[in-house]
Amino acid sequence: MRKEKITIAAPAKTPTLELLAPAGSTEAFFAALDQGADAVYCGLKEFSARARARNFTLPELERLTAYAHQQQKKLYVTLNTLLKEAELPQLVDVLASLAAIKIDGLIIQDLGVWRLAHRHFPGLPLHASTQMTVHNAAGVKMLEQMGFTRAVLARELSLAEIAEIRSQTTIELEHFVHGALCFSISGQCLFSSALTGASGNRGRCAQPCRRRLHNRQQPGYHFSTSDLSAIELLPQLIKAGVISFKIEGRMKSAEYVARVVAAYRLMLNAPENQRKNALLEAAEHLDLSFGRQATKGFLTGFVPTGIADSAQHGTLGRHLGEVVSIKSGMVGFTAKERLHVGDRIRIQPQNDQAGTGFTVRELFWEQKKAKAVKAGDFVQVKMPDKGFFRIGDAVFKVGGKPLFTLSPEACQDRLNKVVPAPGSEAADQLRATSISQALAALVPATAPGAVTVPELTVRGRDLQDIGLLTEPESALQLELPLTPKNLAALKSVERQLSRTKERLSWELPAMLFGPDWTQYRRAVQMLHASGYRRFRINNLGHIPLFAGLADVILLGGFRCYTLNSQAARAWQELGLAELTLSLEDEHKNIRDLYQRPLTIPLALTVYSGVTLLLSRIPIKGLRSGNVLHSDKEEEYRIVTDSGLTEVMSGQDFSLVGRRRELREMGCARIIVDLSHCGAVSVKGRHVLAALASDQPLPDTFTFNYLQGLY
Repeated sequence: MRKEKITIAAPAKTPTLELLAPAGSTEAFFAALDQGADAVYCGLKEFSARARARNFTLPELERLTAYAHQQQKKLYVTLNTLLKEAELPQLVDVLASLAAIKIDGLIIQDLGVWRLAHRHFPGLPLHASTQMTVHNAAGVKMLEQMGFTRAVLARELSLAEIAEIRSQTTIELEHFVHGALCFSISGQCLFSSALTGASGNRGRCAQPCRRRLHNRQQPGYHFSTSDLSAIELLPQLIKAGVISFKIEGRMKSAEYVARVVAAYRLMLNAPENQRKNALLEAAEHLDLSFGRQATKGFLTGFVPTGIADSAQHGTLGRHLGEVVSIKSGMVGFTAKERLHVGDRIRIQPQNDQAGTGFTVRELFWEQKKAKAVKAGDFVQVKMPDKGFFRIGDAVFKVGGKPLFTLSPEACQDRLNKVVPAPGSEAADQLRATSISQALAALVPATAPGAVTVPELTVRGRDLQDIGLLTEPESALQLELPLTPKNLAALKSVERQLSRTKERLSWELPAMLFGPDWTQYRRAVQMLHASGYRRFRINNLGHIPLFAGLADVILLGGFRCYTLNSQAARAWQELGLAELTLSLEDEHKNIRDLYQRPLTIPLALTVYSGVTLLLSRIPIKGLRSGNVLHSDKEEEYRIVTDSGLTEVMSGQDFSLVGRRRELREMGCARIIVDLSHCGAVSVKGRHVLAALASDQPLPDTFTFNYLQGLY
C-alpha cells in the first residue's frame, strides 16, 4: 500500500473526542478512569469476545455504570460474539437488563443480536464491533441504515482509507490505537476453532497464531504479530475523522491499563506546540507497560516490515536473557537490564507452550541476597511452585514500578459507596413488556419436513468447470469466484452458458478495500446486463453493490455468519434469498436451526478447503504454495492473492458419507466447495463421486461438527 494524501470533507461541528479503555476487572476499571479515560468497555460473564477475562455479572455492571455516570464517563458493554440458537432466550434477558441499566453502548457482532436489540430494546445504542469486518464506506453506510450509532473499523485500514469512509458517512468512527493485533482480519479467523472447538468468534481464542511453526526445518513465529502503537498518529487519526481511540486489553492488568491510558491522555491533551514533550513523557509510560515490539500497523499506508517477524517470539515483555542454570530451587541468568525485587518476570519455553509468570520475591547476586541487580549481572531468582523450566528458556520482564496500586478490596470499597437508583415501576413494566415481545419473536421449534434429494451447489475454481452444467442429467447449481481472470475469460464461453445462466452464480471476494469496491460494482453491473442474476456475498458491504439492479438473487456465504434463527431473519430482511451455515458450526446447533420454521433456505457445506486465517499481512520469506508445519506435524498451506494472505488447513473439511443423517436433520441444500482444487480436477471428480455414492473421504476432518463449538 502506498502513502496517500488525506482529503476529507469539513465536519459540521467539532466532534467530542473519546479515549476508550478496556476494563477486564474492577481494578482495571478504576485504573482507566483514574488516569483519564473518557469511557471504558467491559464484558459480561457470558457472550464476551474475551471469555478468559474476569468480566462482570449484571449486578456488578450496574454498579460500574452508576459509578462511571457519576464521574461523567461512559460505559460500553461488549456482547460481540456469535450466539447459538439455544442461547437466544438468555440473550433476551441480558438485553433487557442492559437497557434497564442504561449502558451507553452495546458492541455487537451477531446480526441476531442486532435484530433483537434494534426491534425490542431501542434504547440501547448499538456499536458495530470490529468482528463485523466493516472495512469500506459501503459497509459503514449499511450500518447507518441499520440504526448503528458507531462503527469500530477493521484494523487493516490506512489513514487515507479511513478518511475516505469519513467523507461518505456520518456515523461515529472508532479505531484501535494500542494493544495486541491479530494476524487475521477480525471476524475472519477459524484457526482456534478448527484446532480445539474453542472459537475466536465466540470469545474463546486459544491463540494458536502465537505458536512456533516450521518452514522446512527452520522454526519461526510466522503469524505472531507485534503490538499496535499509534500514539504518534493521533493528530492524523483525528484529521481522518476518528472520534473514539480504543485501547485493546481486557485480558491485561490494571497496571498496564493505567500506563497506556496515562500515555494517550497526555498526547490527546497536549496543545500542538507541546506534543513533542508530551510524546517523550508518554513514551516513558509505554516503556513500563511491557508490551510487545511496537508497530503502526496499516495506518501509514504500507505494511511495516516488523508487523509479523518470524524471528520474534511475539511474547509480552522485554527480553532479559536465557536460563543457564537450574539448581536448589533457583533459576539463573545474566540480566540484560536492571531487575528489582517486586518486578514481574515470565519464563518462556522454547516450544510453543505458554510461559510461567511470577513476581520476583528474592534476588541473589554473587550468592548474596540483593534488592536489585544491574544490566550484565548474573542473577539467581527463586522459582515459583508452579511451572516447569529448562536450560535455554527465555526470561522476560513483564512488570515494574506500579502506577496503579489499589487492591481489589479497595476497589470494591469505592464501588460500595455507589448505590444505583432503583428502577421505577414504569421502567420495570417497560422491561417486562420488551422481554415478552422479544421472546415471542423466538418462534418455537418444529419437526423438519420431508426432504428428498438435497439441491446441490458446486463451487468451482474457474471457467473450465462450466462443463458440469452441460453434463447429461446434471441439475446442479455451479458457483464461480468473481475474479478478474474469470471475468476476462467469460466472453469465450458465452455461447456455452447461454442456456444455463440461471444455474450459475458468482461469489464476491470476502474483502473489498478502497477502490476494489468500485471495480466490483462495475463488474456486477456488467454481469447483470449480460443476464446473470445469482450472486453470493460475504460481507455487509457487498449488499450496496447491487443497488438499482432488478431481479438479483443474493445468496449468503458462510462468512455471513448465521448461528441462530434471528441472524437468519436479519439477513433475509436485508435482502438475501439463501444463507450458508457456518463452517465452524456443530451438529446440535445445526439441528436446532433446521427445526426452526424459517422462510429462507439454509445451505450446509459438506466439503470444503478451510481458510484458517485471512489476512492483509504478507508473510516475509514465504510464497504462495509454501507449507508450514507445527510441532505436532499439522500442515498449513500459504495462498497469496489480490493483496491477501490465506492460511489453509492441511486437511479439507468433509461431511460426505452422512447423507441419511443430514436428510433427517432437514438439510435441503448442500454445497460442495472445490474452489481450491477445481471441480473437474482429479481431486474434484473424486469428491463428487464420493458424494454420489455416499462414501466418506479419507484424510479429511469434520471441524466442530462432532467435537462441538465452544
